[in-house]
Amino acid sequence: MDRRKFLQMGAMAGAAALTYKPSDADAKPKKPVTIGPRNPAGRPSLIPLGGRDVLIIGGGLAGLSAALELADRGYEVTIREASDVIGGRLATRQLETGAGTFNVEHGLHMWFHNYHNFADVRRRLNLDSAFRAYDEIHFVYRDYEPEILKSDPPIYPLNLIRLLQRSPNMNLFSAFRQLGMLRDVVWYDHDTIFDRLDDQTFESWARSRVSPTFYDVIMQPAASVTLNSPEVVSAAEMIQMMHLYFMSGPKAMNREVTTTDHGTAVIDPWVAYLKRLGVTIELNSPVQGLVFEDGNPVGEVGDDRRYDWVVLATAVPGVKAIMNGSRASDGRSERVLRDLQERLSELKVAPPYKVARYWFDRPMDAELPDIIETPQHPPINLVTQFHKLESESAEWADRTRGSVLEFHLYANDELARMSDDEVWPYIKDTAIELIPGLASARIVGQTVGSYHDFTSYEVGQGEIRPGSDFPQQVGAERMSLAGDWVATEYPAALMEKAVSTGREAANLCLLHDDVRQVPLVVTNSRGPGLL
Repeated sequence: MDRRKFLQMGAMAGAAALTYKPSDADAKPKKPVTIGPRNPAGRPSLIPLGGRDVLIIGGGLAGLSAALELADRGYEVTIREASDVIGGRLATRQLETGAGTFNVEHGLHMWFHNYHNFADVRRRLNLDSAFRAYDEIHFVYRDYEPEILKSDPPIYPLNLIRLLQRSPNMNLFSAFRQLGMLRDVVWYDHDTIFDRLDDQTFESWARSRVSPTFYDVIMQPAASVTLNSPEVVSAAEMIQMMHLYFMSGPKAMNREVTTTDHGTAVIDPWVAYLKRLGVTIELNSPVQGLVFEDGNPVGEVGDDRRYDWVVLATAVPGVKAIMNGSRASDGRSERVLRDLQERLSELKVAPPYKVARYWFDRPMDAELPDIIETPQHPPINLVTQFHKLESESAEWADRTRGSVLEFHLYANDELARMSDDEVWPYIKDTAIELIPGLASARIVGQTVGSYHDFTSYEVGQGEIRPGSDFPQQVGAERMSLAGDWVATEYPAALMEKAVSTGREAANLCLLHDDVRQVPLVVTNSRGPGLL
């Protein structure tokens, strides 16, 4: 670090120390926290009690997580999945393309160091060999020099200092020029962040606290992963993600990718394990609604099967449809169902998006990064060279001298209305601007996924999200919720929130039967402080 930047950091630290007094808790190292069972003396499994039938609606990460914990402890579990494939946003289909038949998943996902509960699932299912470290993220802009973000060295705050020192666009002073950001990010407090900032947009919060360069280079790209525009996304939600993915620990920026498709790497072995435990998985089986008796869901509309517990773990559109189609058989159930419907009806989804994958007849520039985030190149938000990440695409590229590129296209209403064949002509010029070699390439195969079920992170949603135990709060004692749209009392987001709330939902059922709950390992609710 040069002398000027060191002095800037010192001035900033001194000013912060004068204006903010951290508590003793703030001064302690911020390690992950283990939430132990509320019933540590509970029985280890259900077996002494006899059978309990659980219906899990939704076969994504949340539903699979709940099923894993319950089936492992002797419950009879049925997963109902509306789609023709299990996995939710990790769903993988075998698709025919002009280039051949390939396993094509929903799109690139990155797995962060703070995904503690998913790491536990990986260990239990022996999935670790399908993951590898990927600690550099490349950003390309129109108005700035390219950036590379990585955690180097992995010691806070030196990792952030090194990141800013290496940047061609930023410095420490521009990044932390206002102390408001220090309070909200460095001294993050999960207990208060939504009360204070969920009614404020991320854009208005950020632009009043940091330089325009820091906003454009770091913050606006971070907001794009929510699939919402920074003009509507909640400041509280984004500060939570900054805590999770940048600030909460020395390795918070560390991430991994899978070396094969997510079906092969994660979902298939997970499903195989559940089936060995006796879990029933029913595909193409949408639940029209639930039947409530004496305040509790006991089955489905149009189905005679009865259940002792229900976990609602589908995406927001499915949740709302199921609640709207539910029926109550008595006065108490009417009140419970009304309360559930009113609260869940307030949940929103992000704008529609597409993930397009193309097989090209020529290789790309060898210097081109594997993954490129492109915040200033709409409608393209991210480009991935899949032949550099996944084995099936790599084998095809080696054999044909071709390449496989995936484009993430977020929050574009015009694109959402297009057919699959219209997508490439619409994005082609921007794609060539990013990757000039595409100008002479020919598409030999394509897949386009169109989606409109991603959780909304816009202003006000954080404050009204229900927790996994919300059904108990309104009188449904044998029902729980799971998904990345569910509120948690600790920092969590995206895939890790789905896995964690799935475990929470299972734990509520375990507690009801006094079967020992499963511990959760979660990111600390407090920021790291200045030093």
